[in-house]
Amino acid sequence: MFSLYYKTDDSILINDKIYEANASFDNILKIIDMINEKNISNVNKFKIGIKMFFGKDTDLSTLSINEQAKIFNDVFTLYANQGKKPEIETDLNGDPLPKTFKKDKENFYSLKHDAKYIYASFMQAYGIDLLDQQGKMHWFKFQALLDGLPEDTKFRQVVSIRTWKKPSKSDTEASQMKKLKEFYRLPDDESEV
Repeated sequence: MFSLYYKTDDSILINDKIYEANASFDNILKIIDMINEKNISNVNKFKIGIKMFFGKDTDLSTLSINEQAKIFNDVFTLYANQGKKPEIETDLNGDPLPKTFKKDKENFYSLKHDAKYIYASFMQAYGIDLLDQQGKMHWFKFQALLDGLPEDTKFRQVVSIRTWKKPSKSDTEASQMKKLKEFYRLPDDESEV
C-alpha cells in the first residue's frame, strides 16, 4: 500500500522464505496485459505470473499449480488493488482465477490503449519520461502520479471527454462531444483499465 511514512518494501514472505517481488510499474503493466490475454490458459497465467513477479529462475515455479495460483493472486492483489482483498472467483475445480484489473464496471481509461496520453501527461505535468523509468519507478508511485495528473493534461482531457454527460439543452456542444467521445472510445474488447 502507498505510504508517505513507510518505505516501499517488496519483500514477501512465502513458505517461511523471503522473496523480492518486481513491482516496477512496467512489470505490473505487463502482468495486467498477460492476465487479460484470452489466448493464455489460467494455469499458464499463474506460472508466467510467478516468474514475472519473482524472476524466471524462482523456486516458486516448482510448487503445485494450486500453490502458485494462490501466491500469484495474493501478490497481484497486493499491488493491483493496493492491498484491498477482492472477492476471489474460482473455476469449476475451485481453483482461484486470476483477476482482471478493473476499477469500475465501466472503463473510462485503459493503461494499454491510453499509453501515449499517459506518457505525454507525465512529461507535461512532472517532466518524467516513463520510458526512462522502466524497471525503476514503483507501481504505487506510478498509480499515485497517474491519479494526481492535472486536468490540463491530455490524459485527463480524454477521460473527461469519455465521462461527459449531455447537459439539458445544448445541441451544438452535445454534437461535438458525441464526435469526441466516439474518437476517444476504448475498444469493445478492452478488459482492463
